Amino acid sequence: MASVLKFFRILFFYALYFLLCVVAVVTVFQGWPMGGQMLFAFGLPIVLVWWQEKRRSRKVEAKVLEAGSTNTRVTQSAPAARESAHEKRIERERERTREANAVQSSSRTPPKPPKQDYAEIVRAGQSAAPELSAIAKRYENPRPTAHKPQTNSRKNGWIPAAETVTVAARDIGGLVYVGTPPLLNHHGYRDKCRAYIDPSLSVARTGDDRAGEGMSYWPGYSDISARSRATYLEWLASGRSDPSYDPGYMFLYFYGLERRFFVDQSNADAKDHCGSPQIDFRLSRKPFGEAILGRIS
Repeated sequence: MASVLKFFRILFFYALYFLLCVVAVVTVFQGWPMGGQMLFAFGLPIVLVWWQEKRRSRKVEAKVLEAGSTNTRVTQSAPAARESAHEKRIERERERTREANAVQSSSRTPPKPPKQDYAEIVRAGQSAAPELSAIAKRYENPRPTAHKPQTNSRKNGWIPAAETVTVAARDIGGLVYVGTPPLLNHHGYRDKCRAYIDPSLSVARTGDDRAGEGMSYWPGYSDISARSRATYLEWLASGRSDPSYDPGYMFLYFYGLERRFFVDQSNADAKDHCGSPQIDFRLSRKPFGEAILGRIS
């Protein structure tokens, strides 16, 4: 069908151009020889029709190429669009996962404990340092006791100075809390009393952590390592007078005295605390006093 239309189109334009050339020969080129007039009348329409068809075929080829390139661009851009939508879905899923993890982590994270007033602690330590130093000088050479401490069979509560208790095969004496540590509060972090020596916790065979590597900055007996527990028990059993131990062990001991005097408000143990031969802090020694004040500051 296309070839028939092309044939009639060529025939139509040839006849049109032939008539125009004949009119031109009759009106303009009458002085030309007969052969030139016939060549002009028959040859020029052929050239014009050929040039027209050539130009038409180029336009058709250009349209075909343009249509092909458009289809190619559409075909190539379609996967990209699909890929972009897929990436968006993946990103949405990742965002949902991150939000769910954030909610879970926030629900598991306990609230932070209130900040302590370190300046007040430093001032209290500095004000108490002279009195403690005087007590240490007074009892630097403690008088030997005539009576032997009694072995305490209790496993929960305050151990007086006149009694003693054995924890992990170590006789640690008295003036300490032994047993299950009570909770200091019922909030999210649920802190336990740091001074309580819990016999149910594991203790290493030897206490080789004098440097306090297993101790935190504010130590608690339930939170330190098994090596540190053994070291602390051996320090208590050795007379509590060796300043080569990390000051954190002294802090654990002070926590118990503070609880006894300020929480339990027991004045009966104050004289035992000052006069017991087991206690020799030697705060008058400069390195030990500086270690204590430096730790609380």
